[in-house]
Amino acid sequence: MRKTAKMTRKRLLGMAAVTVAAVTMTAIPATASATDAGTTPEAYEAYLVEQVELGDTEAQETLDQYQGLSEGEQEQFVTLLNDPQRGQEIGDFISDVADIDTIDEETYQTELRRESEDGNVVLEATLGVEETETPPSTDEELSDPSARYYDRRSWYSVSDTIFGVKVTTVKIGVNYRTTKTRVVKVYNGWASHRNYVPFADFSNSPVKEWISADPANNATAETIWQGEWAGIDWDARQRIWADQSGFKGGYLK
Repeated sequence: MRKTAKMTRKRLLGMAAVTVAAVTMTAIPATASATDAGTTPEAYEAYLVEQVELGDTEAQETLDQYQGLSEGEQEQFVTLLNDPQRGQEIGDFISDVADIDTIDEETYQTELRRESEDGNVVLEATLGVEETETPPSTDEELSDPSARYYDRRSWYSVSDTIFGVKVTTVKIGVNYRTTKTRVVKVYNGWASHRNYVPFADFSNSPVKEWISADPANNATAETIWQGEWAGIDWDARQRIWADQSGFKGGYLK
């Protein structure tokens, strides 16, 4: 989490089902309030159905997962969705580094999974990279006929699932160009999110991107997520860095 905006316990209580996961909240129909949509299993299912009918294709995955739960699991799901104690657990995941500016990108170990509620609630990070060998295009690149160039797309996301139902995701990515040995250009950084917690809302700052100094020479992207739960605010920084070998590290703090 940002050193300049440390998260208090009161603010943590406002994150109960938010992975800190696109830049506006999934639309909520005028026929049902955001609060009502998460209070009963039937209301939550109706909320997801309406998202699908509104054209949200990603909502179908969450709806299918939710409908696959037993009645008892759906009851527990809604209870957990509304449990403010979950905010403390998620806050611990986000803010376990006091000063993220001290992180060494060469040695940092990305945390991939954390469980609570006997494994029924999971915070899980996923990552990936795509690459395409591309011909040289600039005069500098053309000056070395033996060089090989690659366009790469690397990403890092953190998702919050309850009983295997993915309710929120925040994702940061960077598109960049490399040779076989180093990063030579960053095209752009990008961020997206999905949010199926009806009474939560969040957005992100413009994504920054850069190439870190040698010897790291990583393509880096960063955004600040800001969220609100029942009038309680929180924020967290998400960053990714990658090089010619692909994903190197990421965090949500």
